[in-house]
Amino acid sequence: MNINLKLQLVTIVPLVLALVAVLIVTQVQYQSLSEQTVYEYRHSVMSHRKDELRNYVALAEGATEHIYKNKNLSNEQAQTLVKQVLSNMRFGKDGYFFAYNFDGTALLIPGQEWRIGKNWLDLEDRNGVKLIRGLIENAKGGGGYLNYVFNQPSKGGEVGKKIGYSRELEDWQWMIGTGVYIDDIDQEIAVLNASIGKHIRNTSVMTLIIGLVAVIAIFFTGQFIRFSERKLANRKLRELNERIFQTQEEECKRVSRELHDGISQTIAAARFSLETAQLKHQNNDDASNEMERSMELICKIMGDIRAISHQLHPGLLEDYGLGAALEELGRDFSQRTEIQVDVERLSLRNILSTEVKTALYRIAQESLTNIERHANASKVSISLKLVPNWLVLEIIDNGQGFDYQRYDKSRDKKTKVHQGIGLRNMKERLSFYQGDLTVKSEHGGTKVSARIPQSQLRFNASNASEN
Repeated sequence: MNINLKLQLVTIVPLVLALVAVLIVTQVQYQSLSEQTVYEYRHSVMSHRKDELRNYVALAEGATEHIYKNKNLSNEQAQTLVKQVLSNMRFGKDGYFFAYNFDGTALLIPGQEWRIGKNWLDLEDRNGVKLIRGLIENAKGGGGYLNYVFNQPSKGGEVGKKIGYSRELEDWQWMIGTGVYIDDIDQEIAVLNASIGKHIRNTSVMTLIIGLVAVIAIFFTGQFIRFSERKLANRKLRELNERIFQTQEEECKRVSRELHDGISQTIAAARFSLETAQLKHQNNDDASNEMERSMELICKIMGDIRAISHQLHPGLLEDYGLGAALEELGRDFSQRTEIQVDVERLSLRNILSTEVKTALYRIAQESLTNIERHANASKVSISLKLVPNWLVLEIIDNGQGFDYQRYDKSRDKKTKVHQGIGLRNMKERLSFYQGDLTVKSEHGGTKVSARIPQSQLRFNASNASEN
């Protein structure tokens, strides 16, 4: 699994998990809200129905009170009149009043006259509730409510859920009351539950769609970025390969030029001297001068070979460290160009890896090459020092400088000019070690600063000391 796919998974998986968590939490919260809403709705409707029942019974008591308390009527006359009044009081489709003795005998129940005169004290509904006994006990207690199942006249005698309220007529030992059927409440609650459930499903679907769209968008965005990054990486890789090939070609040209212009001509001169010495020897002439000349040329050839070898890879860098290698580099440069070179050396004991030492050495070498070719300087200073959190290599010359920045009139600001391969190579060497390169150039000289963070050093920088 490549890094791009891993990054996409790291991005998408948490989003998917978050989406699932949101859906679960939403479902739980909606379910809890639904149950609370249904409970509040049922409680509110039931409270309203109970208030209605209490008001109905109060109306019945008010309508019969003048009869109940009339001392001019006998109990039988008054009871007959109360039954007539209560039987004529109806409300709603199934609303009526009923009356029972405290012993459970039915006295009044409109529409179900066959129950009158019979004792129903132990009557139970399908749920085992003794409804007549319960209504009588509630009436004796000052009034109360009872839930039970009873015949519903509007449905042809089918049973339905009902809530009843009863009060007593103490002087007559009667229980009077009324009730309302509450099946419609269950139907309304079922409709409400269905509506809430539909809303929950729609919300969940919308959340899921939004989440899937986000996941798909992230996936394709990641694919686009991945493709763009790959394209950019391939372009940069091609550019890097071209720069590597250019560097190799320039190095090959330089070595070839030094071999041709230096060593090759010296070898040819040595050959001519040896041939001249050979001819003089054959003629018994003195050939000592030619032999000495040949020895000098051979010594020069050896020196040139060592110089080229040293430029390709200085053995002193590994044997004695970066400070000694910089001193020798400056000394050789001064001897070759007659430019004064001052080296401020810092002795680094087992701090730098071979790669870091090589990178800093090549930067110094490239800087001196640029100074020799372009700066027209008379003095160069090289310093290697430690500052807080950084190892710094500085190369400063007093030459003519160059335009590292130029003024762009179209943008009203200064922009960097096209950099040569030398500066690019320096920056790329440092970027590998999280370092940076700064160049400050003006008419009085140029300062090149190469910095590498101490975190890239092999050991703690406290092991370093200045010579």
